[in-house]
Amino acid sequence: MIIKCYNEKHQYLLFIDLEFNNRDLVQFAGLLFTWIDDDTYQLMRSCNVYISQKVCYPFAEYTSITNNFLEENGVPITDAKELIKEFLDGVDLDDMSVIGHGLKNDRLVLVENGIEFTHKTNGQPIDGYCTFNNAKRILDRANHLTLADLAEECGYYLHAAHNAYNDVWAEVAVFSYLKKVEAQKGEKVWVLQLVLVS
Repeated sequence: MIIKCYNEKHQYLLFIDLEFNNRDLVQFAGLLFTWIDDDTYQLMRSCNVYISQKVCYPFAEYTSITNNFLEENGVPITDAKELIKEFLDGVDLDDMSVIGHGLKNDRLVLVENGIEFTHKTNGQPIDGYCTFNNAKRILDRANHLTLADLAEECGYYLHAAHNAYNDVWAEVAVFSYLKKVEAQKGEKVWVLQLVLVS
């Protein structure tokens, strides 16, 4: 898969989405893209990990992820951490941006579960882009900012929302859409400035 991301400066883009129950990580999904040409990124690899643990009733109803499913398909959190580490093996974390919808909260959940995406050089968190906060700013509105709303707006049908792997694909579509809208707004401002100067 290839996407256009206008005015993006990182070599790698890591899209993430999580499902968690009482701050315990239940599912981690990631899509790693790499820069291939001007404003163009290509999918390198993907990761979808379920963590074996017990979840409470509202979680299962909300996500359709049941205790039986996790018992059959989940791995211990220590194994999940290793799988995520392998997923990012060979990637320059200092030249990567993490993208998520509600990224601040996702980072907190990851840290609480012993998973951190930090710069190797200074230990600071890796650059990030929250599609929720940026949609609010770029689209200049306070409503209709759920991932499903934004995905529908940019022409992506989000099937079975609240499964991290499905949601992370929607984030790719939303991110590309927001970058395009932002670039178009910038072009309009630039053209307007040229007209005013002339």
